[in-house]
Amino acid sequence: MKAILLEQTGGSEQLRYKDVEAPALQSGQVLIEVAAAPVNFIDTVIREGNMPPGMVPDLPFISGVEGSGTVIDANGSGLKLGQKVAFLGAIGAATYAQYTAVDADKLIILSDEADLTEAAAMPVTYFTAYHMLHNVVRAQQGKFALVYASTGGVGTALIQLAKAAGIKVIALDRKDEKMAQALKLGADYAFNSTTDWVEQVKEVTDGNGVDYVFNPVAGDSIKQDLEVLATLGHIVIFGFLGGVGETNMQAEVVNYFSKAPTISYSEIYATYFSKFTLVMDSLAHVYELLAQGKLQPVFSTMPLEQAAKAHEQIQSGKVLGKLILTPTFAD
Repeated sequence: MKAILLEQTGGSEQLRYKDVEAPALQSGQVLIEVAAAPVNFIDTVIREGNMPPGMVPDLPFISGVEGSGTVIDANGSGLKLGQKVAFLGAIGAATYAQYTAVDADKLIILSDEADLTEAAAMPVTYFTAYHMLHNVVRAQQGKFALVYASTGGVGTALIQLAKAAGIKVIALDRKDEKMAQALKLGADYAFNSTTDWVEQVKEVTDGNGVDYVFNPVAGDSIKQDLEVLATLGHIVIFGFLGGVGETNMQAEVVNYFSKAPTISYSEIYATYFSKFTLVMDSLAHVYELLAQGKLQPVFSTMPLEQAAKAHEQIQSGKVLGKLILTPTFAD
């Protein structure tokens, strides 16, 4: 089969389009013909070998942790051949390929009418967003949410899911064109993070601040988050794109102790490996909202063989929503 193989960590040029052996099925697994394989930022981190000690996967390695496709070997699972499915897998799910093996009990069964590319855009980003909104902060209708990196994969999912739940959204991004995109997606307000956005947030919330902050940047941004947070508000940190920063968080929180802030950290694989039923329940709600037309995933596609170029685009920060690789199955 065709696949993108990583044999040595480094730059995007290390991603090679090659012929490899199709995966051998283990008990409980089914073979999926991949229709769409999203690129996630974690894929670039793995490619560069920048994972924490002990977490860099063995090489050679096929990237990709989510995707969609059709069942071509049910392996006694009871699934039907040709059945459309989507899935969220662990690191090593190997979706940058023509075929991949997936545990049958981790598959999301799709309707025969499902758009497989659209369905593939959902698992990582929409689960991440749904989990933070409904399982972590337990968001309530009419509240304010501040969304960093609002036009990225998780950001776009947060905007749409928050609006579906009746939450007012303030989008935060670095470029005017991205602010326009956030407003188009449904955000109530969009501010440029290179300007005095703190005062703008205070103004549109009548000085009360936001109830929820969803922050994948971290660094020293906790200072601004605490300043714009409403009393009893909740900050969720789900990434460190800006590094860990130099802020003494405990000392900073003391300055806003009267707000009784809650600060949580969200990492999807903590839930994936300890409470997978919550993952499946959350994704069931996500795909139900998709079927109802309440979600419209933002994505673009590239051929699988252009995975290196896709990684470069992801790292450039120019991608809106999800970037999805589509195998052509040309042998």
